[in-house]
Amino acid sequence: MSEFWKRVEHYRQLGIDPLKWVAGCAVKVDLTSVVYPALNSIKPELEKLGVTVSPRQDADIFPKKGELLTERRVYDTKDPKVDPVDLRRINPTRAISLIQVHQRVGGNAESFAEVLLRVYRKIGEAHLSFAVGKGHSIITAYPDAEFALFDFLVQTNGRSEGYNLANNDTIQLIDPTDDPASEPQVHVALSNAIADLVTLGCYENLQILPVFDAPNEEISRQITNHMESYAKKFGIHINPQEMVGRRKLLIGATVLGEMHKEPPIFHNNLQGDMQILVTRDFGDLAPINVYLACEADPDFLSALQDEGFSLDEARRTKDDIVTLMKWPNLAVGEVINRYLPDSGEKFEPTEHIAVTGDLSGPGIYIFKEMAQLGGVDIALDKVPLKYPEYVLFASRNYLMDNGTAGTNGAVAIVASSNVIDNVSRDLGKHGYEPRVIGKILGRGEGKVYLPKNGRDLLAAKTIQEEFLYR
Repeated sequence: MSEFWKRVEHYRQLGIDPLKWVAGCAVKVDLTSVVYPALNSIKPELEKLGVTVSPRQDADIFPKKGELLTERRVYDTKDPKVDPVDLRRINPTRAISLIQVHQRVGGNAESFAEVLLRVYRKIGEAHLSFAVGKGHSIITAYPDAEFALFDFLVQTNGRSEGYNLANNDTIQLIDPTDDPASEPQVHVALSNAIADLVTLGCYENLQILPVFDAPNEEISRQITNHMESYAKKFGIHINPQEMVGRRKLLIGATVLGEMHKEPPIFHNNLQGDMQILVTRDFGDLAPINVYLACEADPDFLSALQDEGFSLDEARRTKDDIVTLMKWPNLAVGEVINRYLPDSGEKFEPTEHIAVTGDLSGPGIYIFKEMAQLGGVDIALDKVPLKYPEYVLFASRNYLMDNGTAGTNGAVAIVASSNVIDNVSRDLGKHGYEPRVIGKILGRGEGKVYLPKNGRDLLAAKTIQEEFLYR
């Protein structure tokens, strides 16, 4: 048995099939076909239970009021034992949630809605009112690994200027050819959780609340050590937490931060001729998927070799991508923050960034979301990819629905041309290679135009049809 297949078998013994649940975002419950329809169907009952679900943002954003306290609770999705007295004692104003469901549940909006209601009905017995500011939903292949995790947030009395931001991002693994609790696995997962905050210009007073699980104590210890070393390396406070307790591999975090600027969510201020910049090339997950496919299936390897690439080259490319994804984009957060209005001030198009977006999970689909939220049309002149040959291979061979997706990936920034020039200069000082890839055309119907070859980067016809090509 080759080293690759020994590694695959090791992961399967740990409760993960790495050939099915690879590359981070592959474990997410689909937002458009499952999560959003499920939430829409149960929204009236949730409101009766005192629970409101915030609109989709990269992170939960809420006014800062005194000190922010957190308490975590983990419930079984099949029989959620919620203590109403305990919840009334906590008396949360907000919550960040992580729901892990079996793949049969995660593939169907009605089944997913049933799980959510089962948990929220029990929480509703406490007769509280709070907002779920950010929810993250992932899939497991094991029915006994389901759970619902809530990080309940409590603000103490007091007046403060600015905002708190919160986000959860949790994955199972990034690189199945590496040890399950290796430093890269852990550091990529944490950087990915932080990415949604820095995308909004939040880099101050960051705090990590680890979310992790492991099949044994040795792997748990390794994950904990790497999380602590990450926090120390980047000067981030870590608030230790216990394992989720399902004994299946899981790595991620709820992350909290503060900012004293207005966040870049000025979608209503998008104007014609505003430029779109990305902090670097993207499409990061394709090389990982291509390499794994070629290790697992000789037909894929033969096809890759026909295009002039060897398995060793694919392995080196995969390793380069994982190394890149390990590092948090804290400098990006600092630069974005520099070009935002002070807290309470108005947006000025000649001075401030209007909108930002994290390309990690959705890839270029982030521009469709921007266009719809802003009621504008967008044109991309180019789609810069770090390894275009691997993205094209992944798309042609249906290895990924969206070859432009990543993890802890590039950030898109939309602003007037003079602001973009300044942002680009500042990013360059930090070693980034930003580039302008398109512009806002003006008020419109949420259309996004891609270059003609953009269709080749998207294997899923449903995603292809969201764009126009020219």
